[in-house]
Amino acid sequence: MLTMYEQIALIIAQTILLCAFFFGSQLYITKILLKNVNNRITQLDSNLAEALNNVIEGKLAQGIDTPNPLVSIFADIMKNNLAKPEIPRAKDGKFKIIEEKRDIASILK
Repeated sequence: MLTMYEQIALIIAQTILLCAFFFGSQLYITKILLKNVNNRITQLDSNLAEALNNVIEGKLAQGIDTPNPLVSIFADIMKNNLAKPEIPRAKDGKFKIIEEKRDIASILK
């Protein structure tokens, strides 16, 4: 039979072994996660470098479609119409009423 001191020593030894096992497993998991993060950062870095090279070499503009000429003509017409609004004014400088106001009786006739 084990004495009380031997039992305490055995429990302490088991506790130390369990703590060492958990600590080691945490280190191993952390190592795997850091490798994964490092690989993803390296991949992101290479993708970013490739994108910058494409922009510098002008390959980005090659993938963009040219605008439809009819759409650009229509856009120019719309821009010209919006740029020059025609607002009628009276001789005294006040705005003219474009549409006469009608009362309800004249509408119902």
